[in-house]
Amino acid sequence: MTNITIRKNSDGDYVGFELNGHAGSGDYGKDIVCASISVLSINTVNSLEELTEDDIVCNADPNEGIIRLDFNGPISNDAELLMKSFELGITSIYKQYGNEFLNIKFEEV
Repeated sequence: MTNITIRKNSDGDYVGFELNGHAGSGDYGKDIVCASISVLSINTVNSLEELTEDDIVCNADPNEGIIRLDFNGPISNDAELLMKSFELGITSIYKQYGNEFLNIKFEEV
């Protein structure tokens, strides 16, 4: 199961996200839930790096199925839009595949 945590501060501003684990909806290389989550997450990280000036730190371990992104400081409007898009995509995957393969939680930090 993939556990996804989207972190926001008390004002509702994004401070980062973390994915942990493999979805397990199919054999290696055929797990469409894990692939969907991975593509969405990696594209969000790449977009933040290439399309914004935001200061981010990203750590990943593909073998463990871990991606963690943290913003260092307040985020730009562009980064907020990308994070809203990430949240929309993740929740859409959750709605389609349910809680058998992924878990989403929102954390205030």
